[in-house]
Amino acid sequence: MRRYLIVLCTIALLAGFLAVAARMGPGPAVDSRAAGPVAVAATALAPSPLVRMESSTAVFDALYRYGQNVPDARGAYGPNTTAPPSAWFLEYQRAGGTDVIAGVLRHDTALIALGLKMFRFGLDRETKNGAFPGSAWPFHGTAMFLSEAAPALLILRSSSYAGQFSADVARDSVLMKRAAHYMVRTVHGAGHIDDYVKNHRWFEAAIALGATGTLAHDPVLIRWSRLYAWHGIHMTRANGVMPENGGHDSGYQALGMVSASRYLELVATGSLYTSLQSALQRGESWELSRLSADGSVNQAGDTRTAGCREHDPAGRCKTVFYAPIFSALAHWAAITGNSHFATMAHQVWLHSGYGG
Repeated sequence: MRRYLIVLCTIALLAGFLAVAARMGPGPAVDSRAAGPVAVAATALAPSPLVRMESSTAVFDALYRYGQNVPDARGAYGPNTTAPPSAWFLEYQRAGGTDVIAGVLRHDTALIALGLKMFRFGLDRETKNGAFPGSAWPFHGTAMFLSEAAPALLILRSSSYAGQFSADVARDSVLMKRAAHYMVRTVHGAGHIDDYVKNHRWFEAAIALGATGTLAHDPVLIRWSRLYAWHGIHMTRANGVMPENGGHDSGYQALGMVSASRYLELVATGSLYTSLQSALQRGESWELSRLSADGSVNQAGDTRTAGCREHDPAGRCKTVFYAPIFSALAHWAAITGNSHFATMAHQVWLHSGYGG
């Protein structure tokens, strides 16, 4: 049973990416099947770096143009639709982040509400001390949830729909702040983590704490987040590898770089910004070196998603994480303006089959 929980939690890393489908490429956000441009809500948003990145052509096309995750009637997502309260997964409920941001950018309030419903399903199970009884992985599971939910609420709060959903944002902000503090207590204080050898988890924790701190106006969480960001930076090797279990992994490195990119644009300042940008530049270049022109991924030597080293809950060998890879490339394209990363994100997306 414990082995089952471990692999299921690992697969949960991809929950927010499963509904991704898009057309990628430089230029204005135009649907090639439509007569005119898609109305992206960037003009309705405060021009923060995070908002500019997430509403950019590259990221919008990769994640939000068609992206949507559909929960059950209660708001439960993934295995939580059938899981008992004694054995569920908070991290799956972060899938609502895609719906909230996509709803803002596509002017779809029903989609925003659907995303918030997914958040609500998880947050309604929070106790007064910030714990989520029955949910696996008190630190990692909570970090995964907050890493997606907090940035989504920040974008919603910056949008023209802030007033309509102000009560939801205010309620969730309080609960997420409490959860973030409890999360850190489970590992005996800030700067500690539940798995020291997986680089992506440091950046995941950094954005979870940093975004929640920004959302809830909590300088303590923001200060703690810097400890995790610095650790992720220091783990990054000169050749750009962000190690997982002592080696490289193209999929999990991409997951970490999505978190790191959001942290860069939302929280990082001064020397932390400069150092993180440098680490990301090396990491993104390494990721690019693993790609062929057709978007296929070289997994030789990957420590987690190649060679059947890890399995999904059905017992199948875990393989390349296409969606995090094209998401990481798209985010870097938005940050740097480098169209080659946008082009390669499109090629990976095409190769992945998300385009049908």
